Amino acid sequence: MAQAQTLAGWITIIAEDRGLDERTLAATTDLDIEDVRAILGGVVLMIPLSVLDQALCRLEGRRH
Repeated sequence: MAQAQTLAGWITIIAEDRGLDERTLAATTDLDIEDVRAILGGVVLMIPLSVLDQALCRLEGRRH
Protein backbone atom coordinates (compact mmCIF):
# COMPACT_ATOMS: atom_id res chain seq x y z
CA MET A 1 0.00 0.00 0.00
CA ALA A 2 2.84 2.38 0.79
CA GLN A 3 4.29 1.88 -2.70
CA ALA A 4 0.96 2.73 -4.31
CA GLN A 5 0.66 5.87 -2.20
CA THR A 6 4.21 6.89 -3.12
CA LEU A 7 3.65 6.42 -6.86
CA ALA A 8 0.33 8.26 -6.67
CA GLY A 9 2.04 11.05 -4.75
CA TRP A 10 4.67 11.49 -7.45
CA ILE A 11 2.03 11.50 -10.16
CA THR A 12 0.08 14.15 -8.24
CA ILE A 13 3.15 16.33 -7.65
CA ILE A 14 4.18 16.23 -11.31
CA ALA A 15 0.62 16.91 -12.48
CA GLU A 16 0.32 19.91 -10.15
CA ASP A 17 3.76 21.20 -11.16
CA ARG A 18 2.80 21.05 -14.84
CA GLY A 19 -0.68 22.45 -14.25
CA LEU A 20 -2.43 19.37 -15.63
CA ASP A 21 -6.14 18.99 -15.03
CA GLU A 22 -7.84 15.60 -14.66
CA ARG A 23 -8.58 15.16 -18.35
CA THR A 24 -5.11 16.16 -19.49
CA LEU A 25 -3.53 13.87 -16.92
CA ALA A 26 -5.76 11.01 -18.06
CA ALA A 27 -4.77 11.58 -21.69
CA THR A 28 -1.07 11.86 -20.84
CA THR A 29 -0.99 8.70 -18.74
CA ASP A 30 -3.56 6.64 -20.68
CA LEU A 31 -5.58 6.21 -17.49
CA ASP A 32 -9.32 6.22 -17.05
CA ILE A 33 -10.64 9.50 -15.63
CA GLU A 34 -11.91 7.66 -12.53
CA ASP A 35 -8.43 6.26 -11.88
CA VAL A 36 -6.99 9.76 -12.24
CA ARG A 37 -9.50 11.09 -9.73
CA ALA A 38 -8.58 8.27 -7.34
CA ILE A 39 -4.89 9.05 -7.70
CA LEU A 40 -5.36 12.78 -7.16
CA GLY A 41 -7.58 12.01 -4.18
CA GLY A 42 -5.05 9.59 -2.70
CA VAL A 43 -7.43 6.62 -2.87
CA VAL A 44 -5.33 4.08 -4.75
CA LEU A 45 -6.16 0.85 -2.93
CA MET A 46 -7.74 -0.77 -6.01
CA ILE A 47 -5.20 0.42 -8.61
CA PRO A 48 -2.44 -2.14 -9.29
CA LEU A 49 1.15 -1.02 -8.77
CA SER A 50 1.99 -1.85 -12.37
CA VAL A 51 -0.69 0.57 -13.61
CA LEU A 52 0.60 3.34 -11.36
CA ASP A 53 4.19 2.67 -12.42
CA GLN A 54 3.28 2.77 -16.11
CA ALA A 55 1.36 6.01 -15.60
CA LEU A 56 4.34 7.60 -13.86
CA CYS A 57 6.67 6.46 -16.64
CA ARG A 58 4.39 7.99 -19.29
CA LEU A 59 4.11 11.21 -17.32
CA GLU A 60 7.89 11.45 -17.00
CA GLY A 61 8.43 10.51 -20.63
CA ARG A 62 10.34 7.35 -19.72
CA ARG A 63 10.06 4.01 -21.45
CA HIS A 64 8.59 1.24 -19.37
